[in-house]
Amino acid sequence: MAKVIVMPKLGYTQDTGSIAAWLKNEGDTVERGEALFDAHTDKTVVTVESNCSGTVLKIALEPEITVPVLTPVAVVGEPGEDAEAALANYKPMEVADAQDEGLLDDEDEAEEKEAPQEKTVDVSELKLSRRAKKYVEENDIDINSVAEIKGTGFEGGITERDIKASPLAKKIAKKTGVDLTEVKGTGINGKIMKKDVVAASKAAPKEAAAVESKDDMIVESVVPYTGVRKIIGDRLSESKFTAPHLYFTDSIDMTEFNAFRKMLNEKSEQKIAASDLMIKAASKALEKYPKLNASLQGDQIIYYKSTNVGMAVAGDNGLIVPVVKNAQAKTLTAIASETRDLVERAKAGRLKQEEYTGGTFSISNLGMFGISNFTAIINPPEAGILSISSIRKTPVVITDEEGNDQIAIRPMMNVQLSVDHRIIDGLLASQYVEYFKELLENPIKILM
Repeated sequence: MAKVIVMPKLGYTQDTGSIAAWLKNEGDTVERGEALFDAHTDKTVVTVESNCSGTVLKIALEPEITVPVLTPVAVVGEPGEDAEAALANYKPMEVADAQDEGLLDDEDEAEEKEAPQEKTVDVSELKLSRRAKKYVEENDIDINSVAEIKGTGFEGGITERDIKASPLAKKIAKKTGVDLTEVKGTGINGKIMKKDVVAASKAAPKEAAAVESKDDMIVESVVPYTGVRKIIGDRLSESKFTAPHLYFTDSIDMTEFNAFRKMLNEKSEQKIAASDLMIKAASKALEKYPKLNASLQGDQIIYYKSTNVGMAVAGDNGLIVPVVKNAQAKTLTAIASETRDLVERAKAGRLKQEEYTGGTFSISNLGMFGISNFTAIINPPEAGILSISSIRKTPVVITDEEGNDQIAIRPMMNVQLSVDHRIIDGLLASQYVEYFKELLENPIKILM
């Protein structure tokens, strides 16, 4: 019997995905467990294996087209089976899901009726994502109505999107290209209903025409604000507007650092990058000031013993932060080897989810791009991120051996620490920056 292959949900927050590349063609045979296609998730590319054996009867989704998770992408079965019939008869995992995702007919109107539930549900009993819980609290949503929602998140978790829009509204939005984040719901507790999406779809062409009608502006193209770019934007907006950022800047003399790194690379078989030393230094500073190695989650401040240092990397799929786990326990050469591998796969979009999550602190290094100074936004739920700028020859005042001030040209580098002021005080942040500076200006201490 022909089996429908769907776009997998590979992360708790993943709502959409796309095919990066098909590894099999129509007519090819495929074994259960054999690679079938590469899929873009929210942050990376994952090779998806076939969950059955047979012949690829139909490829239903072309590469680079973003669709909701669980959307059919292919049909695998025995030669001669009707792939179109399999797609037409495909029903999501349960009958209830199939009804929610069915054709738009009069029977679907029943979905729009929301009746209050008599049973009182405790919010702790529900598997709500962090954003879903926040949405429920901010909008005073009846938790009994949320209990009736079938979650589409990881392991059946209820996401914010599950709460904000009815299944039928989501189906229509998918067909018409309406962005649900721009739709105002008229249902109970502001839920987005069918009529809301229909109205938005009718209004969209007029808005597009208005943009194109301006005489002094030529629009080259319009692309939807979705996928990875939207995920990055949402996370950074949440961080910037939720966590009050506080900034601490200093300038570091990199004379000894450069000489020390040169000496290391003359002796080491593994090339040591400046960023490798900085990751180790950041880790050592976190060990000295462990209160900064923390995160605020709900009403709890969590302090970590392991220093998991993330490094921001601009890849093909947007910004991603691969993490060097337990940096405090790793040698410099081990960190150097690990960062090479992580950065290469991050740029290619080939990281596993566990490789870009679980960080306790981050570094954003734009020094190689000649940036003299910049401010980084904290990567939630972490409490701090360190911005590293370029090294520039700068006239500075130094004190000679006789105690006299002199002007000298030195390689100087600006660093800026952004912290979540809700849990990090100014004194602690200042101490961290000054110790990080001490380590870089006396680099042998990084390894001591």
